[in-house]
Amino acid sequence: MLGERLDSWLRGHESLVDVLIALLLAGCCVLFGLFVRAEAAYFLFSLLLALPLALRRRNTVVCATVVLGVAGVQWLTIRDGVGALPADLAVPLAVHAAAAYGPRRAGGAALAAGLLGAVLGGLSWPMLPSSTAAHLLVGAFLASTVMAAWATGTLRRVRLSHSRQQARLAVLAERERIAREMHDIVAHSLAVVIAQADGGRYAATPEAGRSALVTIGDCARKALGDLRRLIGVLRDGPA
Repeated sequence: MLGERLDSWLRGHESLVDVLIALLLAGCCVLFGLFVRAEAAYFLFSLLLALPLALRRRNTVVCATVVLGVAGVQWLTIRDGVGALPADLAVPLAVHAAAAYGPRRAGGAALAAGLLGAVLGGLSWPMLPSSTAAHLLVGAFLASTVMAAWATGTLRRVRLSHSRQQARLAVLAERERIAREMHDIVAHSLAVVIAQADGGRYAATPEAGRSALVTIGDCARKALGDLRRLIGVLRDGPA
């Protein structure tokens, strides 16, 4: 029960969750930088990498472009002693968001950029032994991280698409059910009205004619009430 409520709340506040994730990552990076007395460039790149995650669902393309672009500039400008940043965690998160929430081309472009950055990052990783094997190992690890982020994002896209399709099918099924019910109500009511009207014309006594009219009125009012109820369901239901 608690898990369902939490999941419902998270789905209803996606933008707020993204902002909190961005602020949490930025805050942790800043605190770490203060602890190790990092240079100003560390804080600049950390904020530029972390804060765009607040847009990872609302404006996925902008988020991925900024994060991957900043990561590329980081590897071109920062060298010994700083190289990798905790905020680089934003890169796989941005790739995941591009694959899950962005256009299909954005997901592919983010994957390509992420893999390129992983290879270049592995080759230029500071504070590693000069052996090629060490750099290749780091590059492979970074590339696998990017691939995993893209794969989980793609899976998320498929699940979201399936959920939306199921919701549309449920709406169509409900509308078909209501249409059938409206048809049954109208057909039954008109059949009763016609039968009573025909019987009233040939009624042997005035009382029988009045009884037929009463039945017609009751049937018409009931049909009207049922139709209003169904129309209310159509009006209040999902579009």
